[in-house]
Formats: sequence, C-alpha cells, structure tokens
Amino acid sequence: MRWTQEDGAFLRANDPAGDRWFSRDTQAIAGATGLDPVAPWFLDLDRGPGQGAPIGGLTVVSFPNSHLSYALTWFAMAAGLAFLLFFIHRPTDH
Repeated sequence: MRWTQEDGAFLRANDPAGDRWFSRDTQAIAGATGLDPVAPWFLDLDRGPGQGAPIGGLTVVSFPNSHLSYALTWFAMAAGLAFLLFFIHRPTDH
C-alpha cells in the first residue's frame, strides 16, 4: 500500500486528456475516469497465475553502490596532493 503521489519532484505533469499519468495521483485519475469515491492510497500487487494484471514491482528504485570507487578516487586525490606538497616543500641541498 502506498500513499497517493500528487506531484513528483522530478516528474512531468500528468496529462489527463491524453490519459498519460506520470505520478499516481489517485484523485486526479479518479476524476478523469469517472470513479468516485476513491481512497487516498493505491496498492502495488503482483498478478496471480492466469491473470493479466496488475504487474507489481514496477516502482522499485535501485541505486548503484559505488562507494568503493568514490573512496579510491578521494584517497588517490589525497595522495596526489600529499605528493605535490612534499615536492613543493622538499628540502634543497644548497
């Protein structure tokens, strides 16, 4: 069960006339399709055997785990800076 999404921060505006929905605004969808009353939430369900819809799991957001590459990048930059500081401030023999 998920709460309705009136506006998404990074989503396009819904187009009820074209039946294009970019956010799951249950009240707007109900108004455009003539359904009344509707709940302020929706269900993500998986289809059962022999059923055509709904198809669940489409709202899963996954971000890559790149922490190792970030850490290696920052440590390499720190090592490079330390080398440059040493090279600039190294003792001279005269």
